[in-house]
Amino acid sequence: MLKRIFTCLTLLCVVVMAVKAQEVKKPRMYVERFTTANGVGDADSDKVRQTVMAALNKTKRFELVDQDAESSMKQEEKRRTDEKAMSDEKARTQTISAAAHDYLLSANVLACSVKSQQQDGKTMYSCVLKYSVTVTEVATSTTVATATFDHSPSGVGGTLGKILDLSDSQEKAIASATNMIASDIEDFLIKEFPLEGTVIPMDYEVKKDKLVKCYIDLGSDHGVKKGDYFSILTPSVRAGRTTYSEVGRVRVEEVVDGTMSQCKVVQGDKKIFTAMDAFQALDEATQKKQPLKVKATVAPLFSL
Repeated sequence: MLKRIFTCLTLLCVVVMAVKAQEVKKPRMYVERFTTANGVGDADSDKVRQTVMAALNKTKRFELVDQDAESSMKQEEKRRTDEKAMSDEKARTQTISAAAHDYLLSANVLACSVKSQQQDGKTMYSCVLKYSVTVTEVATSTTVATATFDHSPSGVGGTLGKILDLSDSQEKAIASATNMIASDIEDFLIKEFPLEGTVIPMDYEVKKDKLVKCYIDLGSDHGVKKGDYFSILTPSVRAGRTTYSEVGRVRVEEVVDGTMSQCKVVQGDKKIFTAMDAFQALDEATQKKQPLKVKATVAPLFSL
């Protein structure tokens, strides 16, 4: 009896270890407290920060570490209170690196307020929102991504140049700004940290030499959701080097599970079919070296 129990426990441990081995390893991102420009209150800054973190969490791309909650960073927090150490960037980076963080996200809230104006005899509200984000690779202390988003009525816009519309209440104006931050962060990651995977060369649908549907090896574990777009990239070998170029785009129709999604081709159906046909003609070893890749992208212009 004891032997049977021991065997069951051993098998259970093996299963647990196998599941953990299959889990998607996410880079750790340390989120600093946001700095503010003159006139921006702490409450508004915290609101922007929490919304940015919620948007990052929703993408499931990073394991977030909040400066306010990370006990291992107390030494760094103490260091930053020391005026002499405020400019000690090297020591600061070393402290963060020692805590096994891959990226550092900092931001500056430049403007955040609700303004009102009269329009056709009604009081309308708009949220003046402007902020910048910077991502630094901890190991190299290198800035790898930065962007500024301006959603004020006179600004240049944020995601796809969108400007916040007027609302008939302050609450709606704030909600509109919050939704815009979520779009900002999603598109920021698509541009700077595009999710990549491969086409699964099985159970794809073809009609009249056109690829209609296919599966990709990305799913809910990677933050993929219905409606996401991916570029299909096909390999070509020149002078012994493999390069990739876009031949079309697909849209996620169904997230099947943690590591698979079904997609519909929305652009380049003939080219993608030709690429798939060429891929199937390769031997197994070459297929592994030269897979059909997918890369997160924005919607094609005709779909906007």
